Amino acid sequence: MPEQRLERKKTSNVFREAQRTWGSFDDFPIGQLGLDPMPHLSRSRTAQPFYLVTELDEVLVQMAGTAEIQFRELESGPSTMCLSPGDTVYLPAGIPSRIVPQGEVIQIRLKGQPPLREAVAWYCNSCGELVHAHEFTDRVPQRQYWQSVHAFNADPNLRTCGACGEVHPTIDVGDIAWPQVAEALEAEAAELAR
Repeated sequence: MPEQRLERKKTSNVFREAQRTWGSFDDFPIGQLGLDPMPHLSRSRTAQPFYLVTELDEVLVQMAGTAEIQFRELESGPSTMCLSPGDTVYLPAGIPSRIVPQGEVIQIRLKGQPPLREAVAWYCNSCGELVHAHEFTDRVPQRQYWQSVHAFNADPNLRTCGACGEVHPTIDVGDIAWPQVAEALEAEAAELAR
């Protein structure tokens, strides 16, 4: 895979920038440093491998393609929503959500900067209970996403539902390239620190 650099601009052509993504759910920042909330771009083809929970509210903008967003632990409202181009969804803090593209999608996620606590979570397919969650605070969350999925895949105990005993299969990460995204973000931070 050729080396790519993040390029932050005052304005962006999202569709052109999406052609430069590494893989699904990159969530790489495309706004100028210091912008809060920061727009994060993803071009995704595979299902998000977990439910994402954030400490801050976020906004998701569906730019192209169709997808379904699944929610857990809602007190009221729909547990799933269909997304089409132009849809904008408020993602409340503390509510687990998971995106399942139906083909290729381009999305912008407005995230607070710097990122605060996040968690990834898996729920039981049979009984709906929480199977495993990993909470973290990291300026480069993509590193934690990757490590969490690999830890989940490596340990059958993490994949076993404590409520009903179902052992969940390992997660297929598809074209997700979080290590490359994390490397680019870390290189950018090192360059700025000079």
